[in-house]
Amino acid sequence: MGESNTNTPDDDQSRATKPSITVLIQKAITAREQSEWSDCPPLYSVIDPDALDRLFAPTQAGTERRGTVTFHYCGYEVTVNTDRTVDLDPINADET
Repeated sequence: MGESNTNTPDDDQSRATKPSITVLIQKAITAREQSEWSDCPPLYSVIDPDALDRLFAPTQAGTERRGTVTFHYCGYEVTVNTDRTVDLDPINADET
């Protein structure tokens, strides 16, 4: 795998309503590629964005959930972590 990149919510995002995981993925990829989000296929073509947001929402008791979700999207292995960070690891074309 190549160099990985992590996108974390900034302080303003943490104080306000948390952005959806989809927005965090979008920001991570556009920052990494320095290109338009529209260059990528729709996220729903590889994973259900609403289900992804629900996986990382607090439980009904208000406690944080634990775990990660990893999937391939737009040339990256995308990993969403419990703390809502998004890690991008480029997919080597020879490995797919």
